[in-house]
Amino acid sequence: MQNIKQKYDLVIIGAGPAGTPVAIEYAKLNSDKSIVLVDVLGELGGECLFQGCIPSKIMEASAKHIKELKALKDFGVGMKDTHYNLIWDKIKQRKDDILSRRTTAAKELANSVGNIDIIKGFASFESNNSIKIILDDKSESIVEFEKALVATGSKSVVASYGGDATDEIITNDKFFHDMQLPKSLSIIGSGAIAIEFTQILSTLGVKINLFVRGNKILKNLDSEASEYILNILQNEANVNLVLESNIKEINYKDEQLEITYTQNDEVKKLLCDKVLSAIGRKPNIDNLKLENANVEYAKKGIVTSSSLQTTNKNIFANGDVVENFPKFAHTAQYTAHIIAQNLFLEHNLFKPNFDKNSWVLFSMPNIAMAGLSEDEAKKRGIEIIVDKFEFNTEAKSQIENEDFGYLKFIVEKSSKKIIGISILHNEANNLASEASLIVAKELTLKDLIDTIHPHPTIGESYVMLAKKMMGEIMLKKLDNPVVQIILKFERLL
Repeated sequence: MQNIKQKYDLVIIGAGPAGTPVAIEYAKLNSDKSIVLVDVLGELGGECLFQGCIPSKIMEASAKHIKELKALKDFGVGMKDTHYNLIWDKIKQRKDDILSRRTTAAKELANSVGNIDIIKGFASFESNNSIKIILDDKSESIVEFEKALVATGSKSVVASYGGDATDEIITNDKFFHDMQLPKSLSIIGSGAIAIEFTQILSTLGVKINLFVRGNKILKNLDSEASEYILNILQNEANVNLVLESNIKEINYKDEQLEITYTQNDEVKKLLCDKVLSAIGRKPNIDNLKLENANVEYAKKGIVTSSSLQTTNKNIFANGDVVENFPKFAHTAQYTAHIIAQNLFLEHNLFKPNFDKNSWVLFSMPNIAMAGLSEDEAKKRGIEIIVDKFEFNTEAKSQIENEDFGYLKFIVEKSSKKIIGISILHNEANNLASEASLIVAKELTLKDLIDTIHPHPTIGESYVMLAKKMMGEIMLKKLDNPVVQIILKFERLL
């Protein structure tokens, strides 16, 4: 039986990256306060740890090594074609071990604080200042609170199709729970999850059918990077790219699943072992009974102020459950710190700035972005300068046989501040950290030029691009007749 107090200073619903950091930081700042963390799994980590970014990157690490093995001949290392065997059970074991280590470490950290209760159960609001917790044994407890935080995240959306096998459609949650590797898999979607799964699993030997409604993928990314990945998929041996398709039915047939779809006004059919939906996500607000607490919500999530306070001044929300919140675990961790500080100060002094957000898509190659995209800057009416550095001229990329892709700067013309950075490269995930710092600290082209990056490293491409852009700016200034007169006068002096 879990011990639950009748009243807490802070109630947090959801133990993922949007909730757990708030509990730990607030508990450290307020050793005399009582905090309860309620989660349906009773484990710390949330979607990202158990069904999202961590397990997918564990698979991606294995896929990356397979690609490296296949490329060894380019480095003068001779290998036979049958140079590796995929040991799926080993990958599953690594996944379980890493997840266990991470959630254990998080729980130990939370327990070390001393004033956090971790409860496995489902929570819903009873009133403005109380929740109901239902435990696994169906017992219920009513808990009052001074402050509360909703951090329940989001879940995968599955579209409605005809046919007798629609119940067989899985999502990333189901895949990582079962960890079964099918011989063939049809993936529905064109976003980050769909592309990562397609590239990782096809590298691991799975025959992939990728169903895309239009003729583009990764629509919210830099268009040049999206087209680059699309071209790679079109040339992958294990990938069948089904563009401009519309799925009608999914039926059982001969111990497989048959997908009926239309393409160019033609009805077609395709057989596969499994179907995975990756068409989007929706906030986990079902059955929270937010209306009982006077918390306003919409289809896209809980409505909040700029400081993530809900329409109930004593209740905050964080992460994917919030309307129009950037759907990234690290962004939720960033805002978790802000919420914890505001709760401690009992005043909404701090507010997040999502203009300095950053993220990485672990496609092959990676795509990374920090700050504003070129399209977003133009929508806001910001006069910008855009230029890029091609990695085919960079020494370290040539040495590593990865001389493709680019680094792109979106620069505010008046101030020369770098307001956006996009990267396409296998090392984009590692380059993204410096990119996020550049944008967050509003560094200018000159600030980068004044830094000394070691050589040969891929990171020195930041300085190379800054020098290239500043050089072009100076050349344009020198073309100005007034500047030429001033320079001649200076020489005379």
